[in-house]
Amino acid sequence: MKEKHHTSLIPWTLPLLVAGIFVGAGSGLWPAMAQPTAEDAYRIGMTHYGKGQFQEALVSFDQFVELKPDFAVGYTNRGLVKYRIGDISGSIADYTRALEIEPNLAEAYTNRGGARMVQGDMSGALADHTKALELEPNFVSALSNRGLLRIQLGDLDGGLTDLDKALELNPFDPAAYANRAAAHLQRKDLEKAAMDASKALVLNPKLPEAYVMRGRIYLEAKMFNESLKDFNKALELNPNLGTAYLNRGAVRVAQRNYQEGLRDLHKGVELIPALEPEARPWIQHAQANLDQK
Repeated sequence: MKEKHHTSLIPWTLPLLVAGIFVGAGSGLWPAMAQPTAEDAYRIGMTHYGKGQFQEALVSFDQFVELKPDFAVGYTNRGLVKYRIGDISGSIADYTRALEIEPNLAEAYTNRGGARMVQGDMSGALADHTKALELEPNFVSALSNRGLLRIQLGDLDGGLTDLDKALELNPFDPAAYANRAAAHLQRKDLEKAAMDASKALVLNPKLPEAYVMRGRIYLEAKMFNESLKDFNKALELNPNLGTAYLNRGAVRVAQRNYQEGLRDLHKGVELIPALEPEARPWIQHAQANLDQK
């Protein structure tokens, strides 16, 4: 019996870490030495996040939020840490709390939009990214994320408009290149997609989502070994990246490694339940072949 390999691709999204909030004594957020314990917790949390130590970062931001319960950015950055460890509902709750405290915090809107995309709430995500851009029309990360969302909704022209503007404003933004690669991939222009994904990785070789993007391009080209290397690298950088598990599972199924493929696919669905419909054909195909053995 000839096997049928499914080659549909699984979407991903990038959240944003609030920029420019690395706190030091006398920074203006509070008087020098006024809250050393809170300041230390914040700085330690940011350091752990930068090293990819998300569980440790969560402990520090929990401490910070307890000490500074009315500081919106604390919730926003803790929300991102929760996103990174796969607690999507928890991240949305933190972003929502941040917006209750500071309704005009554009970063919280675009981060919540990214989390809502993962949950499959596309209309809510679009509203959040658009609100962020109403507050800050030249907000590069919001343009990048809304561009990716529009691509996923089938509006390729609108998505490219957002992404081209993001890169015009900041030609060194790796997320925007990675997201624009998704548009080129949708148009089956693998050469341009690969160029943008590789540019993203030149700018930030530790961006796991960019490895997922390039891996998807390799998957589309049926370059399975190269694809597998990129998904492995993404998971090395972020062991809780559901889209990397889902896509690696697809590669393993395509390589007839059904047992390992199923394990990855189920892990990906566990991390991102909203993507179960995209994963289902791969799971069914792998299970059917295992049942025949």
